[in-house]
Amino acid sequence: MDRMRNLLFTSLTIALLVTSCAKEEANDLVGTWKLIEAKFYGLEGGTSSVGTIDYSSFNITYSFTTNNKLIIDSDQHPDFTSGTFEYEFGYFPLGGSNDAEILLVKIDGSKWTYNNVGSTMILGKSYVDAGDYYFERK
Repeated sequence: MDRMRNLLFTSLTIALLVTSCAKEEANDLVGTWKLIEAKFYGLEGGTSSVGTIDYSSFNITYSFTTNNKLIIDSDQHPDFTSGTFEYEFGYFPLGGSNDAEILLVKIDGSKWTYNNVGSTMILGKSYVDAGDYYFERK
């Protein structure tokens, strides 16, 4: 009986930890973020290269709400579209359904890798040879 009680307690503790971590990460995403730069990775002439676009002089913002809406204000920059979009935040397979789940932001179904380092958020598409976008919390 004690063994069963210990197993139940351990299972509930693990479930609580996983749930609270996911909620904490979601709280890290919610808010307004200013786009600072984009980095692009590639190969030129057989060597790796990194290209950077500086967006810091523009006021391009991504505002993630608690009701899964993303509001993009492009500051009339031609590379971005202003509007309201649906997003999901959580653990999803990056590729096929058999792939391991990683922390992603899905914006209108498009998968972006997510990383938060201090006050910098990185939304990435470098896994498909596109750019990674660097934001600062506003």
